[in-house]
Amino acid sequence: MAETARVSPDRLVRHTVRVESVEVWRGAFGDPAPPFGPLPGVRAANVIAYEFALSDKFRPWPGQTLLERAFILTDVGVGLSFPPWQFMVSDDGGLRPGIDADRPQRTTWYVDLLHVTDNRTDVIVRDLYIDLMVPTDGRHQRMLDLDEFADAIEAGDLPVDVAVDGLRRWQRFLDTYVHHDRDPRAAWTNFPPAQIAELAALAAPLGPVVSTP
Repeated sequence: MAETARVSPDRLVRHTVRVESVEVWRGAFGDPAPPFGPLPGVRAANVIAYEFALSDKFRPWPGQTLLERAFILTDVGVGLSFPPWQFMVSDDGGLRPGIDADRPQRTTWYVDLLHVTDNRTDVIVRDLYIDLMVPTDGRHQRMLDLDEFADAIEAGDLPVDVAVDGLRRWQRFLDTYVHHDRDPRAAWTNFPPAQIAELAALAAPLGPVVSTP
């Protein structure tokens, strides 16, 4: 269990968060390489938060570090992150822009459909191709990589039962968190999800810092 100071932009608020420690491994579905981990994390209700440090190939947004905190919504099996990097250094030394790199500040969350193996104290997440970029400044969402999802099914790399389960969970995520009503609305239903706020406010780091290769 942990007591933490919950930080808002203008004040410090004492807040008690009951959490359990968890270790997370992450990888891509069907990848023969072992998943990356263990990564330190915590869980509360249907949310897991975990952290890893990006390599020095990345350039963080002003005021940010390369320690990235990601979240898993276990009720729908998706991962969310608010990427802390603005640029990545390419092999030729140039700068490759990240999400919102040409804007005054970052406002876009990145969402991944996941295959989750949840053993309570250790969790393995594997990326299931489909991604969603969700801005919080009024711009529309952008869905990515449905073609890769279809290609994986066609190639036999993604079993049909896993694909069917993934698509059903993805629609449940969209309906629950992004657009619940039948007709389009001006704002997202619950995004970023309110239930990640307490774990997002926990002091960093969550445990020993593990850097990406």
